[in-house]
Amino acid sequence: MPSESIPTEKLVRDLMRPLDQYPYVKERETVQEAFRLTEKARRKGRPLCLIVVGEEPSEKEIIKGFVSPPELVFGLTTRFLKGAAKSGPIFWEGQLKAECLEGVKKRVVEVMVPIKACARETEMLMEAVFLLNKYQVSFLPVVNKEEVVGIVHLEDILKEISRIVLKQCVNA
Repeated sequence: MPSESIPTEKLVRDLMRPLDQYPYVKERETVQEAFRLTEKARRKGRPLCLIVVGEEPSEKEIIKGFVSPPELVFGLTTRFLKGAAKSGPIFWEGQLKAECLEGVKKRVVEVMVPIKACARETEMLMEAVFLLNKYQVSFLPVVNKEEVVGIVHLEDILKEISRIVLKQCVNA
């Protein structure tokens, strides 16, 4: 009689995406360049997340943060959002265009999400869920020893949870 293996939970490394799926952008580049790279990634069917690296030769391999769609949208409109928080929102024709054209002059470092935590590739997914929730982020760098080897996304964890839940519903 063949022995049945006990199913084990997946680890972070099982869901992480390799770094080669992501474009890199330097922290001093303009947000306009970040938009260009994001659009290029969209056309290629890649994740809409940019890895932000430093400017100095010694920093080129250091991941400083990430830029994803929320940072691009809210980073362009921070001036409006701050004003709206103080006195309430005031809208006018052409406002979005004006905010966008002004906002793309910012540097990536001004809108990026800095790295707040990393997940080890050998950790259980619950550890990644804990860190994503604790730091209110949608993705984490995944490390093996001191080297970043990939990124784990909340979206991919959701897919795994859906797989578990829906499988359970079918078997119930």
